[in-house]
This record gives sequence, C-alpha cells and structure tokens, in this order.
Amino acid sequence: MKVFGALLAGIALFAANQPLSVCAETESIDLKALAKKARPAVMLLVVSDANGKEIATGTGFLVSSDGKLITNFHVIEKAASAVAKAENGGLFPVEGVLASDPKNDLVLLKIKGKDLPFLTLGKSENIEVGTRIAVIGSPLGLEGTLSEGIVSAVRELMGNIKKLQITAAISSGSSGSPVMNVKGDVVGIASALLHGGQSLNLAVPVECARQLLAKTKPSTVPEPLGQSVSSGDDAIFSDPDWRASCAAEADGDNVEQLKRNKVLVVRYPDSAVAWWALGCAFEKLKFSEDAIAAYRQAIKIKPDYADAWNNLGNAYDDSGRTDDAIAAYRQAIKIEPDCAGTWYNLGDAYGRSGKTDNAIAAYRRAIKIKPDYADAWYNLGGTYHDSGRTDDAIAAYRRAIKIKPDYADAWYNLGGTYHDSGRTDDAIAAYQQAIKIKPNNADAWYNLGGTYGKCGRTVEAMAAFLQAIKIKPDFAGAWQNLGVALQNLGRTDEARNAFRRAESLRSGR
Repeated sequence: MKVFGALLAGIALFAANQPLSVCAETESIDLKALAKKARPAVMLLVVSDANGKEIATGTGFLVSSDGKLITNFHVIEKAASAVAKAENGGLFPVEGVLASDPKNDLVLLKIKGKDLPFLTLGKSENIEVGTRIAVIGSPLGLEGTLSEGIVSAVRELMGNIKKLQITAAISSGSSGSPVMNVKGDVVGIASALLHGGQSLNLAVPVECARQLLAKTKPSTVPEPLGQSVSSGDDAIFSDPDWRASCAAEADGDNVEQLKRNKVLVVRYPDSAVAWWALGCAFEKLKFSEDAIAAYRQAIKIKPDYADAWNNLGNAYDDSGRTDDAIAAYRQAIKIEPDCAGTWYNLGDAYGRSGKTDNAIAAYRRAIKIKPDYADAWYNLGGTYHDSGRTDDAIAAYRRAIKIKPDYADAWYNLGGTYHDSGRTDDAIAAYQQAIKIKPNNADAWYNLGGTYGKCGRTVEAMAAFLQAIKIKPDFAGAWQNLGVALQNLGRTDEARNAFRRAESLRSGR
C-alpha cells in the first residue's frame, strides 16, 4: 500500500472538486407566535367512567368553530363521559363521537360551544424528513406544553398505515396533540411513544383527520361516548396489543411485533386481520413458510382479502416460488384492480421470471394508477434497459428523478444507461449527482472512473478508482482498473502492484 502514498494528496484534491452531500436546511419556527396562535385551540381532555371516576387524560384540538375536536381513539375508548379544558380554564362537556377511525387511532368528537378558536389542517403527503415541527399537548395533565423537533422519518406500517416519526418530546397525556409546521398548520396527530425515548415518537398523518371530517355532515348527530365500542375489525384496531404491535414495528422490534400479533390471533381466532398481521410479523423475520400459512388462513376466513393475497405473493417471492407469487398478485389485482403497489409487485415477479414484456406492462399499469410512483418508474427503466430499449430507459429514469430528485440509485442507473449509449458526458454528470447524494457509493465512484477512462481522462479516472478503493478496500475491479490507469500514465511499478492486489483479492489470498 505504500506505493500509493503519493496518490492520497491527489485523491483529496479530486474529491474536493466533486459535488458534496449537503444537508437540507430546515425552516425555523417562531415558537412564541405559534404558541400564541395555537394554544387557545388545544385542550386537555379529562375522561371518566360510568361512576364519574377519572380514568385517563389526553389532548385534543379544535378543527372548527362549532366544537369539532380531534384526538386519539384510545383516549376515549373506555369513556362514559369526558370534559375538555381550554387554556383559559373554560370547561366544555364532550357531547359525543361524530366519527372514529380505530385503525389510525383517531376520533372526531363534538364539544358544546360556538365561535371557538380552531387550527387549520395542512398537508403531509409529501412531507420531507428534516421538516421542522412543533407539538402542543398536555403531558401528565400539564396543558399547553410546547415542544419542538423535526420529522425524522416517514414509516409505512402493516395495514397500509403511514406514520410520521418525530423528535419532539411527547409524554403520557400528550396523545392527540397537534403536530404543526412552521406556519402553524396541523400536519399530524401525536399517537405513540417508541421505546427509544422521548426523541422517537409517532404521529398520524393529518390526511386521516381530513377523512374523518369528510364523514360528517351538518346533520350528523354525535353518538354517546359509552356507545362507541368497537366491533369487527375495529375491535382489533382499537386493541392495545395492535397499537403495541404497530409501535414495535416502527421501532424495528420485529420479535416484539410477532409476540403481540400472536396474542391477537389467540384473542381473535376468526379474524382475517389478526392472521394477516401475524403473517406480516413472520415475513419481517424471514419466516416465509410461517408467513405463507398465516396469510392462507387469513384468505380462508376472508377469500376477497386483497392485502392478504398481495402479502402472500410477497412471501412466495421471498421463498423463491415466483410462479405462485404471480398467481397470488393476480388474485389480489382481481379483487382490487386499482392497487398500484400490487401491480408493482407483479412487475417485479414477472421480471424475475424473465417475462419482460409482462413486467413492463405491469409497471406501466402501476404508473397509470399512480403517476408519481418513483420506484415504478425506476424499475420500468431497469426493465427497458435489460430489453435494449435504451432511450425508453433513460426517459423512465429521468421521470423517477423528476419525482424524487435525491433518488441516488436512479441517478446511478441513468449514468450506466448513458454510458452504454455512448453519452459519456451525460454519464459523468449522472454519476457525479449519484455521488453527491450518496458519497460512499463505491460502485458509483468505480463507474465514474470507468467513464473518465473511456473519455481519456486518465488522471481523473485514477482518482475515482482510488476513492472507490478507499470506501471498499477489497474492490478487486477497482484495483484492476486503477492498474490500467497507472499503466497508461507510465507508472509501471505502481500498476504492477495494483494488478497484484486485484489478483490477490480474486483468488482469496
């Protein structure tokens, strides 16, 4: 390795001239202004049983001047009565439930009042990781408590449940708190505390609250709290073990998720949802055969269960049973023809079975249903490339990048397609962009070096190969091509050492 010491300064100079990863700046929040605006619309909920005994506290927030209030379903699920307490000390009896969504742990309540302050519902469909947020809640009954943080992740959980992971501090009693952006618009509703502590919390996207509001009409009569007992699938979704399972999934604790879902199957043995959830937990732990058995039980109970057929396809795919996977995906599509995700999965399975035209058709169907499906455009590009349809591949990759500009893999594959079509300058630019987004991608540095070499830019090629080796010291191909670059520069001894290193790595010596 000593022979390459003189090159290290060169690689540092080369890297300094390459695009670097830049962290996106987040907007700052005027916390004083936000608190002044929002706190009057955020209320402490005190929940009591049939004997008038306090059994829980939580947080809710008004979404209309006539007293519509959003909170978590679990806050009121055992309530016989509840009172909302405003920041100024005003008390507002809860009249009842206007609409509920146990699956997403939300409920829309009605309190007695008029001309009340309320919060504006924003949007979270395309919220970016790093977005700054603030939460106002009632932890431990301390109403009006303000905390600040960022959106640290967007989680897709079992049952097509989406959650925002946030870093703002949340404690017991904060359930139902509004999660607000810099403008003070609600983008989520605090719902769970992860095992990692107060910097790892979950929030329901605000779109779920919009759907609750859409269910109500001016003529909707509130249902008394005591009558809001869940039945059917909602009984599972409101079960504490279901919520604990979702939290465990978001926390990455697959063993805990499996434990909770086994409890659900025992408790609800005739529920397709319970068996489906068990299959999800088995699948995450790579127990494919157990997952297949659980999904098939869910389907036996509910033959038109599209999600179970789709996940059965995934489990078959994981176990190498591609034909069975295709059959399962097609059954899911027969039940639910407009599910873009299932068409996407079918495209993957067709691709693995060598049915390229079918794969292209499936990806295009997914895109027709969901035009901004970046992953479908990306996979369509890969299938076009494998079919020799270079121009179509380039167009598909570029569409994926337009939807998702920081899609490093799409930039990388676009570079490869440009390279294959002789557009070396475009290939270099694409590889550089992939490296800007993901600086430690050794393959991108390697391919960038190969493209530089194709253009006769030998010094730059050598530096790129060195960077690939720095990231991945056992990269035999990079050592081999480094040797070629050194040889072209007349540095014979160094080239010989590089070739020896490459041969040693290939032979395992």
